[in-house]
Formats: sequence, structure tokens, C-alpha cells
Amino acid sequence: MKYRTRISEDICSLEELFTEHLGISIPIVPQTSTYSNRHTFNKLFFSQNIDPSMNLDETLQLSVFKDTELDRLKSEALSTKNPIYFIINPDESFPTGSKLSVLFSNMIKKNYTGNSQQPAIRELLNSIDYRKLCKRIDILIKNKCDTAPEFSTKIEAYIHNILSCDNILAEHCSTLKCSSPDEYIAVFLLYALFDEQNFQLYVRENKVVDELRHTSNGITASIDNSHLQKLTGELRSTDIYQRCISYVLVIAYAVQMLLAIISYVYSDPRSDTSMENIMFNVILLCVTIILTALRFIPFAMQKKYAQLSLILEHSIFERTNELYSVSLNRFQNCSHTLEHIRRSRRNIILIFCSLSVCYVAISFVLNSFPILVALVAATFAVVLFLDNFMHDMVSYKKYDGYYNNSKTDGHQPTSRHGLARICRWDYDYREHDFRHNDINRLSNYSEDCIRHIYNQVADTCQFSWQLLTAFIMILSSVGVVAQVMQLAFPDVKYFHIPNQSMMYSIIMILILVNGILNILILLRSENHYQKLAQFSYYAGSTNMSSEEFARLFRHNIYSGNISDIDIARGIYNYNFCMYEKGIPADKLQPVDDRYHLSYIMLQKMHLITAIFICILITYFSIAVWNMNCLRNLILAPVLISAYLIFTFLIYPFGKRSLVRKDIEEIHNAEKGQQP
Repeated sequence: MKYRTRISEDICSLEELFTEHLGISIPIVPQTSTYSNRHTFNKLFFSQNIDPSMNLDETLQLSVFKDTELDRLKSEALSTKNPIYFIINPDESFPTGSKLSVLFSNMIKKNYTGNSQQPAIRELLNSIDYRKLCKRIDILIKNKCDTAPEFSTKIEAYIHNILSCDNILAEHCSTLKCSSPDEYIAVFLLYALFDEQNFQLYVRENKVVDELRHTSNGITASIDNSHLQKLTGELRSTDIYQRCISYVLVIAYAVQMLLAIISYVYSDPRSDTSMENIMFNVILLCVTIILTALRFIPFAMQKKYAQLSLILEHSIFERTNELYSVSLNRFQNCSHTLEHIRRSRRNIILIFCSLSVCYVAISFVLNSFPILVALVAATFAVVLFLDNFMHDMVSYKKYDGYYNNSKTDGHQPTSRHGLARICRWDYDYREHDFRHNDINRLSNYSEDCIRHIYNQVADTCQFSWQLLTAFIMILSSVGVVAQVMQLAFPDVKYFHIPNQSMMYSIIMILILVNGILNILILLRSENHYQKLAQFSYYAGSTNMSSEEFARLFRHNIYSGNISDIDIARGIYNYNFCMYEKGIPADKLQPVDDRYHLSYIMLQKMHLITAIFICILITYFSIAVWNMNCLRNLILAPVLISAYLIFTFLIYPFGKRSLVRKDIEEIHNAEKGQQP
């Protein structure tokens, strides 16, 4: 990201943002037809206009530089050899032979990499106080919003677009816990001015300073406290150890993959069935399983690192024993409906595992591993469908029964009418349509609703991680079994591979896929455990103020830590939790807490996608793999087209029409009962 260059056709540069949108007046240099670099930083780095007649101490007090750096900057500001002099006096001419104009130009264009940023510029940027810069930008934004209230929406859209284009920048914003437009714009500006390496150091330094400045119950955390220093030292050592172990495992996976590629490239195709190649493959696959098991060592350390970070970030100082602690309250507000769903799923999983054991026996009887894969995939699709169907039957039927009395009106509760009653608050009878046709990710949710969303994020994060780990273990185990069977029974056609050469190629692909997945997991595991620990804490914590809670939620929305499906599931659980307390959806306040049809369709579309993937695997296993007929792949595009048409056209239209019809039916029935 550069300061002067537009990010894309639709996203303006920071220079345009400050000059054309935030109203900073900067003169144009006639020779270059660009804005004056010195005047640019004079306007950005000082909270108000300054003039040469002002005292130097007063001038620096109005700057965004750190208080600890003011004395040094004051001495440098007296010499024309230093950049700070020309920022304070932008109309002064550069001395003959000076390279300061080049320094300013390079800072603006960011045309350097690594350590090539000039020391004078690097020292100047390191002197910037992040919080002071945020306040300076906040003043500019507020002044603009006072004259143009719609600008607040534009600046939020600008921030969202920037973060969606640059994942690294989004991570930096997440590290600094940005939650307001001024904080995001400050990070964008600093990111554009620093080189990559030194900006990371700047972010880490400011993160540590913010953690050490943390205040709880009016007591400021003392940096000199021995217990806090011990926690900080333990945090740093844990971070070093987990990084070292993770990188060692990454290197081990890379070496394993390299050996697999070398053995495949230089092996004789006619000797693919030799004892040496088979044993080599078995060893590589066993190494994969061992390395996968060893992953739990850095995982345990990363989990500890996440908990220590949480303690330092949300620490509470106890006067009695002078220790820091953090209260990790478990989220206790799950609805009975959700708990019932979880119990049912556990039972279904047990049944599914029992059936899978039977399927193994069936596959050996039929001498076909593809049949085993097809049966497991098909059963999983049926389990997903039945679980969802039974849940709708129970929960929505209960909801419908809450609203009517079958003994007086003769209406028997149904799941369809229950769903219609949930969505009824959002229905406009004059327009005969729903008000919400999309999900607003910046809605005004209540604190209780946000906690349910946080809990859902943590639950999804943990479940997806467990599922991915199980998938990798199964993949490695299948490869070992395949190679052992090939070694013991060379003539067995259980895996329906046309020849042993192809078997060898598939095993090589299996090893590479396992290696790539494991490397990706190791590189992302630190962020995973940090996210899991933080959202678990956010869901159960009651120590944060309402303002802090709202700012934190906006930060997580901006940074993309919360997905639409997490919001939908969290609001669903919150609505049923309130319903069980006697509060129906149409009584919840604010209105954004209420469940509506867009959320329902989003969840169902995810379900349809999962079922379709299972169907596709089943089709491929039977029609292509088991029959050894690649020509049957021609039907795959037909299945995919049918899925797309049904999921994104037929289902949304049919669901809306059905719910609309049920709501009108309920409305007409209530009108008919009125005297």
C-alpha cells in the first residue's frame, strides 16, 4: 500500500482521502505538480496550524510525537540538517547539496524495501505517538462529519474496502485492536510510511505499551511489578519456544515432501511396485502420522501463549496479594433448544460411527474401498439432512405452540407456522414482502446478542479445527493401510486402482497434500488459538463497559473475524434463548437482535452446500472410481449446475414464497377470529 497511489479504481489513495475528503489544504509544487511533502506532514503531524513565531516547546506540544522524544526533537529542530526542522518550517528552502528532499520524496512514495529506509526518516516515524496520531485524525473526521453526516458511512466503507484488499494490513489492525475510523486510518497512514520490517516492530512496541497501560477498577498496572514482569517474561519465552518447534515441524514436512518428489521424479516407472518403493512410501506416511501427532506440542504451547496474552491484556490487579489475574467465565446462556441439538448430534455421531464400522465390513465383502467412501459420504449427507429436519420439526413446532391454543382454535402446531411466526415481525403486509433481504453486518446488536455471536465464533473455530485435524489423520491412515495392503496382498483390487504405478502416484499426491495442509495449519495455529481464547473470553466476560464492548465488536466486524454465518447462528441461539424466557422475537429490542428470513436462508444454503459435497463424493466414488470410468465425469458439471440453480435461485424463491404464504395465512386466520 502506498501513500500517493490509488489502491484501485474504486478506492482512493490516502493523499486523496486527506486532501479531497478530510479537507486538509496543502499547496502544490509547480515543478512537480504534486502536493508539497513538507506541508503534508506539517498538516498531519500537528493538531493545529503553527507559525514560526511560536515557541518551539509549544510547537512540539501540539505535535503527534511521543513525549519522551520531544527533547531530542527540540534539539534536532534547531538544525537545517534534520527532517523535523522542515516539517516545522515547511516554507524554508533546503540547503545546497542536502538530500532531505530525497528523504521526503521516498517517505511519500514508499519506494524502498527491507532496511533501505533512511535512518533519519525511520527515527522520525518511530517518534510518532500512535494514540496522539489517532486523536489528530479523529479531529479531522469529526470536523468533516459535522458538515457532512453521510461521511461516516463513506469512511466505514473505505476502511472495509482497504482491509479486504490487504490481509497483512488487516492483521496489523487486529494486533492494535483498532475499533474506530481514526485508529484504522492512523494504521493505514503509518503502514504507508514505514518499511515492512520496521512497521512490524512499531506495531509490536505499541501493542506491548497498550497492554502495560491497561487499567482495571481504577488501578493502573505497574510496569515495575515483579509478577507482571514474570508473566511478560513467560509470555516471551513461550512465544519463542512455540515458534521454534513450529518452524522445525514445518521444515520436517518440507523435507518429507521434497523426498517424496525426488523419489517420484527419479524412480523407474517399471519399479513402482518394488519392495523398496513400497517400504519408502510406508515410511513417509508413518512419518506424516508421527509429525501430525507432534503438532500437539506447539499447539499446547500456543494455547498457553494465548492464555498468557489474555491475562496481560485483560488483567485485574489484586491489592491484597499484588498479583494479576483474569476471570474466564464460561458462557452459560445457551438455549435449551441448542443444548438439545448438541445432545442429538452426539447420539447421531455415535450411530454414524457404528454404521461406518459396518460399512468397512461391507466394503471388504464387496472388495471395494470406493464403496466404503460412498457409503460414508451418503450417510453423512443423510445425517445432516435428518438432524436439520428433526431440529426444525421440534423447535419451530414448539414456537408455533407458544402462540396458539389448539383446543380453542383447532389449529395444531406445525414447524412451518412456527417459522412463519418467527419471521412475521419483518413482513410488510402492504408490500407483501420482507424488509430485510440481506444481512447488515454493522447492525446495532445488544450486548447479550453479541455474546451469543462471540460464543458461536468460538464454537465454530474449535469445531472446524477438530474436523480438519481428523481429516488429515484419516487421510494419512488410509495411505498407510493402502501401502501395507499392497505390500501384503499385491493382487488385491480393494482400492480399485488400475495399476500399481497409479497407486504409487496417488500415494505421492497424498503425502504432498498432507504436508501442505499440515504446514498451513502450523502457520495459522497461533492466530487460531488467539482467536479461540479471545472470543471465549468475550462471550463470558461481564467486566467490560458497554462502550468498550461495542467498540470491540466493531473492531471484529471490520477485521473480518466474524462471518455472516456466525452472526446468523448467534442471533438464532439468542432468539430461542429469549423465547424460552417468554420473550418472542417480535418483542426483542433493538430490532437488529431479531432473527429473520435472510439468516435462515443463509444457514440452509450452507447446509445444502455440505450435503451437495457429500453427494458429489458419493457420485465420484461409485460412478468414476469404483467403475474405473473417467467418462462418467461428464455428469459432474450437470450436478454442479443443478446445485447452483437450486441453491441460489430455486430454493431462495421457493422459501420466500412458502414463508410469505404461511404468514398471510396466519394473518387472515387472526383477522377472521376478531369479533
